[in-house]
Amino acid sequence: MLILVLILCLATSLYVALRRKDSLSLYLLGMSVCNLVMFAGIIVYIAAIGGTAAQQREFLFLVPKLQVWLHALPIPMDRLGYVVAVGRSLFPLFALQAALEATMIPALRRRMKSLRLAACVVPALSLVYYYPAVFRTVVSGRFWLLPLTIHVSLAWIILYLAAAGLLFFQEYHATTMPVFKRNTRYVLLSFASISTLYLLYASKDPAQIYNMFISEYIRLGISSYISGALPALGWIILGLCTVFFVVLGSYNLVRYTQLTYDDTRQDMILKRKFDAAGTGVSVFVHGVKNQLLSSRVLHKKLSRALAGDPPDMAQVRACAVQLNELNEGMLRRMDELYRTVKNNSIALTAVPVEGLVEAAVERFHGKYPGQPVRLDVGTDRLVLADLSHLSEAVCNLLCNGYEAAVQAGREEPQVVLRVRAERMWTVLEVEDNGPGIPPERQGKIFEPFVTSKNTNYNWGMGLYYVRKIVRSHLGRLRLESRDGEGARFQIMLPLYDPRQKE
Repeated sequence: MLILVLILCLATSLYVALRRKDSLSLYLLGMSVCNLVMFAGIIVYIAAIGGTAAQQREFLFLVPKLQVWLHALPIPMDRLGYVVAVGRSLFPLFALQAALEATMIPALRRRMKSLRLAACVVPALSLVYYYPAVFRTVVSGRFWLLPLTIHVSLAWIILYLAAAGLLFFQEYHATTMPVFKRNTRYVLLSFASISTLYLLYASKDPAQIYNMFISEYIRLGISSYISGALPALGWIILGLCTVFFVVLGSYNLVRYTQLTYDDTRQDMILKRKFDAAGTGVSVFVHGVKNQLLSSRVLHKKLSRALAGDPPDMAQVRACAVQLNELNEGMLRRMDELYRTVKNNSIALTAVPVEGLVEAAVERFHGKYPGQPVRLDVGTDRLVLADLSHLSEAVCNLLCNGYEAAVQAGREEPQVVLRVRAERMWTVLEVEDNGPGIPPERQGKIFEPFVTSKNTNYNWGMGLYYVRKIVRSHLGRLRLESRDGEGARFQIMLPLYDPRQKE
């Protein structure tokens, strides 16, 4: 049973590493490999020594034939003990490295290289100390060193795991958006489950497997590996919980994709080339369409103002000013299309997130003047963005949310723009109080020319356009919606922090 749990942990971690191909997944894979190595050595040792209870044998070996086969393996005790020591010493190192990779604490990230190197020192010394020849030389005739080294070894292991657990918990506590908090919770539970499984036998000294100084271990009251750490039911419950949280945490890690940037080039303009014909034309068409629709609204206002007796000249002048602004905006868009086609790229520059929000809201008010947008900006981060394109994408989400609320007949149509710093992402979330999007439509709304609105006025290019722009920023676009409860669109932009210095 235990070996199956360990193999499943390793398989899920390997799957995550192959899917993500980043440092965090490799460190988590290292934790699972170390657990498997340590417990494999312990299981072989227990099979060779014997003396276990029947229920414990069932959990460790599953079938009696496996214990018999392991008992007959010609593996020297010195080698077997050092295998256990390797897994025991490297597990805390991988756990701490994973936590350092996950943490967003600025003070730690600025010193990441030094911290990583410092974390390797104690495990390296432990592996040198537990090497059989070195251990014999150091301890022979100095049995008073045994309790000291055992307590020191256990102390640094607990310290490493406690530090890793605190860093993971701090990230969970600092996360505010529900989708990120849920994913981080699963990762934290997965880490806690694997670590609990590890600690059950990590508290025992691997040198006792070398089959030396047995009387000294007995005199010191140190328990051996063949003494049961848990009753059979406890092992089963722990094993099932570990499988559940490891699978659940791994699944969410796959979805919780992390994109990294080259910190040494953070002050330079990042050029992301993409299909100019597709994206450039869709940007132009969608932007001009919105301004033409706004021009139609202004024309109606102007007609009503002129139809009065006498004409409302103040309203006429105001409409004339707005029409001029719309014309200037369309000329700018033509320049953008020309620039995009000519350069075959978009330019991502460091932009304050407040400036991006301001530009998006200004565009929204150009179409719906006087309509409120509730802002909740919780970070002052910089983002790498093409301000014109990305603000238009955010504006499109704001317009869609407002129109959905109006179409649903809400007495007070509401649209909210939130900005949050969530780990490796800067997230812009647009929420409305409209009717929501049914599950059967959620998979189709990003397709071009798909719309539920009047096709005389809407072409179904808006969300397709938004998705292309977000992808060109190396970002992700997520949708959370329940029928009748509004919709939340989240633009997830990779972290950009010019303060980081490696």
